Amino acid sequence: MASNAFSDIADEFLVCQVCLEDFRQPKMLPCLHTFCQPCLKKLLAAEPVGKLDCPTCRQDVPLPQNGVQGRKSNFLVGKLRDILQQQSAGKTSEAREDGVPCTVCEAGNSAHFYCVECTDYLCQTCDDMHRRFKGNRSHKLVTVQDLQSGQAAAELRARETSKCEDHREVNKFYCDTCQRVVCLHCVVTAHKEHQYVEIEKAAEREGAKIKAKVATVKNTIGLHETWRQQLQSVRDEWPSEVRRTEEQVRKQVKTIIEAAEKAGDDRIGQLRAMNAAREKQMDAAMEAAEMDLASARSCVQFADNVLEYGSPAEVISVAGELTGRLDRTAEDKNAERAELTVNFVNLTFDPPAGGLEQEVANLVGGINQVRTPLIPPTPQVRPNVAIGNGDVSLEHVKTVGEEGNGDGQFNFSSSLAVTAEGDIVVTDYGNSRLQFLDKDGCFKKKVDLGFEPWCVAALTNGELLVTEDGHKIHFLDKQGRKSRVIQVTGAAETDGTTRGIAVDGSGRIIVTIGDQVFVLSPSGDVMLKFGDKGQGPQQLGSVLDVTVNSSNQIIVSDWNNNNLKIFDSAGRHLFTCGSPGSGPGQLIHPHCVITDSEDNIIVADWHNHRVSLFSRDGAFIRHVLTRQDHRLYYPVGLTVTHDGHLVVSESECISNHIKFFNVK
Repeated sequence: MASNAFSDIADEFLVCQVCLEDFRQPKMLPCLHTFCQPCLKKLLAAEPVGKLDCPTCRQDVPLPQNGVQGRKSNFLVGKLRDILQQQSAGKTSEAREDGVPCTVCEAGNSAHFYCVECTDYLCQTCDDMHRRFKGNRSHKLVTVQDLQSGQAAAELRARETSKCEDHREVNKFYCDTCQRVVCLHCVVTAHKEHQYVEIEKAAEREGAKIKAKVATVKNTIGLHETWRQQLQSVRDEWPSEVRRTEEQVRKQVKTIIEAAEKAGDDRIGQLRAMNAAREKQMDAAMEAAEMDLASARSCVQFADNVLEYGSPAEVISVAGELTGRLDRTAEDKNAERAELTVNFVNLTFDPPAGGLEQEVANLVGGINQVRTPLIPPTPQVRPNVAIGNGDVSLEHVKTVGEEGNGDGQFNFSSSLAVTAEGDIVVTDYGNSRLQFLDKDGCFKKKVDLGFEPWCVAALTNGELLVTEDGHKIHFLDKQGRKSRVIQVTGAAETDGTTRGIAVDGSGRIIVTIGDQVFVLSPSGDVMLKFGDKGQGPQQLGSVLDVTVNSSNQIIVSDWNNNNLKIFDSAGRHLFTCGSPGSGPGQLIHPHCVITDSEDNIIVADWHNHRVSLFSRDGAFIRHVLTRQDHRLYYPVGLTVTHDGHLVVSESECISNHIKFFNVK
C-alpha cells in the first residue's frame, strides 16, 4: 500500500503535466494546479500578452507585474519529492549489504544519519564535521534505521521547505498585507511597514479556515457524485430512447400500411358494388332499347307491306290502328334517354389533395425533442445539533406569535423550516402564506401564496419547497418568488393534495399524497412510489408527514396509524416504531417528524401534547418536551436552528404560538 501511495504522489504531484518531468521551480496557479515556471513561460509566450490559461482546467490565470515568476511557489512538491527519494533509497539500501552511501564525502562510507534540513545522508565522519558547524546545531538528525523503518516520518513532514526566493532564507513569517510568506530579512526590509505574524500562528489560523471549508466541500462530494450519476443515467438511457422511438415510428408506419390496405379493400368493395349496380342498369337499358328497335322495325315493315300489297279496302281496314301504332312508335324518346343518361355514372379516383409523400409523413408523425431540465441535486438543510445525547436538556427561552392574520400572527402554523441563512420559515396555513422569522423569532417578511400551505422544506441553495396545492409542489427562490412548479403524477387519491415533503442527500424529492409516498427526481419525474391504505408494514394511513436521515432512509409519521415507519431509499419497509397510546414510546396522532445531526428521530406527538425522541434504530429514548414540564399544547411543526434551538409550533383553537427551547 505504501508503494502505491508513493507512486500516486509521483504521478499526480511531482510531475509537471506539460513537460512530463519532475518539477523545476514549481509555480502554483489559483486553481491549485502546479507547473514548472519555464513551462508556464513558454505557454505565456504562445498566448496573447498578459493572458494565460491553466493547461489542465483552462481557467484564466491572472499574472502579477513580474509575470509567471510572481506566482506562488509550491514548496510542498519538493518535500514530497524528498520523501519519495528517501523511500526509494530505503528500498535500495535493503538490497545493499553496506547500506546507504554517504552523500557528502567521496570515501564511499555507509551513512548512519540523515539531516532533515540539509537532506544529506552522513557517515560517522561527516556527521561529526556537520555537528561542529554553528549554523548546523539546530538541524534535525535522524538515524538511517529510523528513516527506513518510518519512525522518522513526523520529522520529515515537519521539515520547513518554504524558502524566500530573494534571500534563500526559511520563511518564518506571514505578511497579512501582501498575503504571502516572507523571511526575517524581508520583514526588516520590504515588509517592515506591513502587518505580519509568525508563520505558525498564521498557519493555525488559516488551517482552521481550510478545515471548515474542506468539511463543507466534503459534504458536496456526494452531491457531485449524484450529479455525475444523473448525467451518466441520462447518457445510458439515451440509446434506449432512440430504440424506443424507432420502434414507435416503425409501429406507426405498420399501422398506416394496415389502415391503407383496409381503406383500399373498402374502396375496391365499393367499386365492385357500384359496378354490379351499373351492369344491372345497363342491362335494363339495353333490353328496353332492343324492344323499341324491334317494335319500330316491325311497324315499318307492316306498313310497307300494307301500302305495297294491300287493296284499298285492306288499307282502309288497318289504317286507323296502323297510324296509331306509327304515332306511338314515332314519339320522341329523348326525354327517356336523357333520364337514363343522368342515371348513368362514370368512375374517377380522387387522391388526397397535396403531395402524397407529405400526407404520409403527416400520418407517420414527427420526432420532437422535449427539453427536460436536469437539475443538480440540492439537499435539504440539515440540523447540526444532537438532541439524543443523555446529557442534553431543553430550556424554554421564548414564545412568539398569537392567533390572527397580522404580521407575526398565525392561523394554524402547520410546518417549520430553517433556511441556509438561519431564518425560520412558518407555513401560516389558514392565512394562505409563509412567514419568515429571524433566529430570535422576530418577524421579517411574509409571502402570500394563493393556497393553504401545509409543509415547507428548505434547500441549501436557498430554495423553498411548499405543498398542499393539489398534486403540485411549488418552488420559491431566496426572495420568496415562485420559480417553478412540479406536478406529481400517478397518485391513487385523485382528490388529495401533496402533504409532507423532504429532500434527501441525493437531491431526490420525497412527498406524500394520501397514503402514498412518492420519490421524485430533482426535475419532478416519478422515480419511485410506494404505500397504500392499511396497517401492514408497507401500508399507511391517509395523513402523512415525512423526513429523511443522512443515510437517505425515509421516515414517515402516520397520523391515522399512530406510529412511525422507516423505509430504505428504495421504499422497502425496515421497521416501525411507536404504537397507539399515551405511555413511553406510544403516540396519538403524530404530526411533524425531523432528525437531528446524529439521525435521532424527533416527532411532534400532537394529541399527547409532547415531543418524543427515538433513536435512529427506532428505540424510544425519552420525551424531550411535555405538557407538564414545558406547558406544551398540541405541537405540530418542528425544526432545529443553527444556533441550537428546538423550535415548536402549537396549533389548536386559539393557541398559535411558536416556542423556542434552548438545547444545552
